[in-house]
Amino acid sequence: MASHTLSVPRSFGELYRRIEANWFGILVGVSTAVVSLTTLVLFSQVPFYIHKDSALFQHAGWWITEGGRLYVDIWDLKPPLIYFLTTALALVSFGNMAVLHVLSVVVAVGAIIAGVTLVGVLTHRLTGDGFASLVAGLTMFVLTGVYAFPVAGIRPKYFAFLCGVAGLLLAVDDRPFISGFVGAAAAGFWQLGAPIGLLVVAMGLQRGGWRAAARTVGGGVTMTALTVVPFALSGTLIPLFVETVLAPIYGIARYTVDARLLWLLISLGPGVIVIPLAGYGWSRAVLADATAYWWVAVGGVSYLLVIFLEFQGSIELILLFVFCSLGVGLLVSLAPTASRQSLIAGCIVLLIVTSAYWKAPTDSPIKAELEADYEQRDINNYPSLPEDPEGWPSMQTIYWEQRQPEYCHYRLGVKQQYFAQETGGSLYQSTCGQWPYDEPPKAWLTDRLTPL
Repeated sequence: MASHTLSVPRSFGELYRRIEANWFGILVGVSTAVVSLTTLVLFSQVPFYIHKDSALFQHAGWWITEGGRLYVDIWDLKPPLIYFLTTALALVSFGNMAVLHVLSVVVAVGAIIAGVTLVGVLTHRLTGDGFASLVAGLTMFVLTGVYAFPVAGIRPKYFAFLCGVAGLLLAVDDRPFISGFVGAAAAGFWQLGAPIGLLVVAMGLQRGGWRAAARTVGGGVTMTALTVVPFALSGTLIPLFVETVLAPIYGIARYTVDARLLWLLISLGPGVIVIPLAGYGWSRAVLADATAYWWVAVGGVSYLLVIFLEFQGSIELILLFVFCSLGVGLLVSLAPTASRQSLIAGCIVLLIVTSAYWKAPTDSPIKAELEADYEQRDINNYPSLPEDPEGWPSMQTIYWEQRQPEYCHYRLGVKQQYFAQETGGSLYQSTCGQWPYDEPPKAWLTDRLTPL
């Protein structure tokens, strides 16, 4: 049996059957190889490179172990779960920032590999088709940031991706409480994970009635409570709300539709073809069995709309690509013959390769022309911003030198600069999170939650 498994397939049919039978191992092996090897190669080229956002998440984790207060001494609009994670990593790093960075990269790589694998597992739960499940998982690699970004450090989107897929899988497995718990964790890492949290509640209602929906909500409420309790105990609920709820609303970018669509093409290159391909898969699946597949189409359409809400770079599309991958997997499973399934798989492999080439640092006249056109069509999101404090160090310098900045706005992202400007704040504040309105918080919330 072992020699037969290791022998060279003698026909296309035999190769197909082997892939069908061993899809899980192939997916784990390929995803591990792609993400790990890419990370190692990029790390060897620029050792210990860290992106400014990752530097904030990791530095804040360390600073919290030294007594820093999240959303008070550290301004950020991301929800707290990423900081819970980086604080834990900082503790086991014993204050060594190089160790913290390596651990953060390893954890990020692990999250991506696990998330890609779960996309395949979820597809298999829906279709029972091993070949389609392999293709669905590999479709995630059309989004180059999935394997090219972890080397630069930890980001909450990787864990929103992992928790989002896990929550959907648990909902399909009819485990409502834990699906709600994990689905809420997706939103606890990144606000745009919230649609998945709502989707698993709807799935629980459809699959198990009101009782299952209530248990799903209970799981989500439990995760939310565990996230919020530390801030309630430390008296920092107001800073949490101001920076993770109000600030992102102020930070929604202005754009023209044609510029946003052009940016989508620039960000994905040939990989943009996955979106209509997945859309076709969603429609085919819903027509075949709406009861089983409706949520895939609803999730996909919802995250297509998110493109017009939050889209600064390709990694912002990671949750959209979960549903695109599922759509491609469903399309493969519905193909009538193995040869047609293989044709779709070949298209995905081609898109993975061409997307990688598109994102490579090479001179491309087509890409340059598109970028020039985009610059003409785009509009200025923030016509005026307060000036950075003179001589302020980069986020990387703050990270590596383990500084404890005197100002809470030390990341100095444009969204926080705009929020400070619009709400009468200052970049020179030593503490952040103050309520920005004259009306007290309770009265302000009551006015906006009461229809009349």
